[in-house]
Amino acid sequence: MRKSYSDNELAELVDHIKQDIIFGRLRPRERLIEDDLSTRFGASRHLIRSAFSDLEKLGLVSRRPNKGAIVRDFSPREVEEMYEMRALLQAEAIRRIPLPADRALIVRLETIHDQYCEAVDRHDLKRVCTLNNEFHHTMFSACNNGYLAEMIQRVWVETLGIRCYAIGDPVLLVRSRSEHRKMLDALKAGERNKLVQLCVEHIWPALQAYKRAHGGWPTDLEGAA
Repeated sequence: MRKSYSDNELAELVDHIKQDIIFGRLRPRERLIEDDLSTRFGASRHLIRSAFSDLEKLGLVSRRPNKGAIVRDFSPREVEEMYEMRALLQAEAIRRIPLPADRALIVRLETIHDQYCEAVDRHDLKRVCTLNNEFHHTMFSACNNGYLAEMIQRVWVETLGIRCYAIGDPVLLVRSRSEHRKMLDALKAGERNKLVQLCVEHIWPALQAYKRAHGGWPTDLEGAA
């Protein structure tokens, strides 16, 4: 059957719902009601269901038989394991970036960082989120291993709803901007060990913010999943 909507319409709808999830307007385990979304966005049920499918691929939504779509929630064990994997993969990517870094890479990252700082100053959180993704993706893609970069991107997408807890926190947002600057300086100076350390330490504040928002959890995760 021929679809009755354009790719742009689907992309816009997915982005609207994604932003609601990222910035807490839709909470973990909250059910996504087709009729409500159809009325809100003037979209067909078929378009809404296609959006759910794309959001499920992004790791933001879960769909269950007879229960519809809900905002995905992670068990404590899943969160800890995803972040352990992020640390491992990102550290390895940094170890593989050729140093001294290519001039074009540095210029590209500097441009993204300048735009990121402007977005932070305007408190344009949607733009901040986009540029944050672009900054890190550009850096990790310089590892010269496409499979490694792809694995990082997969985990990056899955943890989107966790990472953006830091973007909504003004203190952590300022900290993130400062840490991006330090990463760039370490890359330009060819200080690989320092860059590895900065990139790994950079991931934990968002995780801690996510934990605080969910009441924290014990360090012993036996049976927590």
